[in-house]
Amino acid sequence: MSTKSIWKSEKGVFIRTFVHPKSRSNKLISEIAPEALHINLTSPAREGKANVELVKRLSKILGVSTSEISIIGGQRSREKIVLVRGISLEQVKRAILL
Repeated sequence: MSTKSIWKSEKGVFIRTFVHPKSRSNKLISEIAPEALHINLTSPAREGKANVELVKRLSKILGVSTSEISIIGGQRSREKIVLVRGISLEQVKRAILL
């Protein structure tokens, strides 16, 4: 695995995230650090609610279907690895920086 927060492989684009559930901030991305994107979620980290919100909000920002986004690591952790298919690395970086 890469130590960068966003990288590309033959499977798609990977995004390393560190989520902050039950955040009061409406701003989705609070920090873009070299090791991970810090993401604010309003949902609690119970019963997968934060994971569902993460996928939905990333889908909206990136302009891809929720079916193109998978949490492939860290389903029960604040640190998660997300796989996005159907979009280029440059498109992901451009969408996140806006």
